Amino acid sequence: MNDKSSDYGLSSSTILTSRFGYESARLIHLAQKNLYIIIGLIGAIVVLSILNIFGALDYFPISGEEVDKIVDIILLLVLIVVLVPLTLLLLRSRNILDRWTEMFERNSIATGLTIAMNKRSREEAIHALVQSVDEIGEALEEYKTSTKSDLKEFFDVSIGDGNTRTRYDILIDSSRVVNGSDVDANKSNTKNKSIQLKKILEDYGAVIMKIVDGHVDKDIVESFVGSLTRYASVSKKRVGLGIIIGEESSPEAKEAANNFISKRGYGLSNKLLLLIDKPSYTSINVPTAANT
Repeated sequence: MNDKSSDYGLSSSTILTSRFGYESARLIHLAQKNLYIIIGLIGAIVVLSILNIFGALDYFPISGEEVDKIVDIILLLVLIVVLVPLTLLLLRSRNILDRWTEMFERNSIATGLTIAMNKRSREEAIHALVQSVDEIGEALEEYKTSTKSDLKEFFDVSIGDGNTRTRYDILIDSSRVVNGSDVDANKSNTKNKSIQLKKILEDYGAVIMKIVDGHVDKDIVESFVGSLTRYASVSKKRVGLGIIIGEESSPEAKEAANNFISKRGYGLSNKLLLLIDKPSYTSINVPTAANT
């Protein structure tokens, strides 16, 4: 059985939002029900405290010290009964809100990348990244302008040695950023932009992209996930975003990506792995005079 959180990954189901809405409604009703119980318990505590203050409990056939001890025990038990469900509800609410945030962030970036790309190419992929990821987009654009770079320093990057050597179509990390001393004009401003981009990439994590000339299947996703873990292991840096761009992603590929997202670790800091479907123009069926 799949991890429950995988239901909120890369699914393209049209009922995904409804599923979230249903779970959120259940959470709200549960919170409302617990709230009534908590109000009742707090009311009982208030009544008990008032009776104790005015000495009404002194009429019971027990000593004053025993009454105070009983009241303290009752208050302790009531507080435990109140705090335990509140803590569990808070943890569950935070989990649901985190999944909401992750889902909307993934969908927002994926939609932006799909719209901004005209075709599957490394240049178009980085252009779309600038337009779609606010955390690094502006800094990357300013870096490109100040260095007059075509950003090819991020293309076809290889890391590791021997059998562990891995090539990446696009790898944007702080170690690939050109320093101010490496360019000719306006070195001071360029250096500042380079330092700024490096810092942002260190905080956000590296961006790794793979472009596939064809359909994306489960094997491609698993291979790409392996390349992410190797990068994190060799470079000792985090991965902020992993993206595979292809003609179309199979259901098995999406499930594999969901399974990866639902797990922890792997050096993937923001838990973002996106599959972007960008069909070629030649793959789109255009009506011709013969069939119109």
